[in-house]
Amino acid sequence: MGHSISEVVRELGFSRSTVSRVYREYTDGGKKTSDQANYKVQLALNERGLRRLSRIVRSQKNQTLAQITIQLNQGASRTDSKRTVQSSLQRMGFGSRRPTRVPLLNARHRAAHLAWAREHRE
Repeated sequence: MGHSISEVVRELGFSRSTVSRVYREYTDGGKKTSDQANYKVQLALNERGLRRLSRIVRSQKNQTLAQITIQLNQGASRTDSKRTVQSSLQRMGFGSRRPTRVPLLNARHRAAHLAWAREHRE
């Protein structure tokens, strides 16, 4: 390293405990703090599986997770769990949402809305 822990703390502005921990991990040859940033999770579904999953979801949007999982595993060389399918769907941006229940507009609401629009027209 070439410098004392105190010099590194003064020079870089990190806390003494942080510098000591990183130095200890470095000298022990064990887990490095910087290794965590470079670690990539191996995805259970490959690119082809993700495309197939996307097609299944888009074809029938009202399916349950169990139905999607069964359909995905049909004819596949390996089976994926419901949890795997669920996490893949979340990463792809698919999520379950209940429709918002709103009261229907009556004639008085429509008249008030139209009056407001006429007032605020440019």
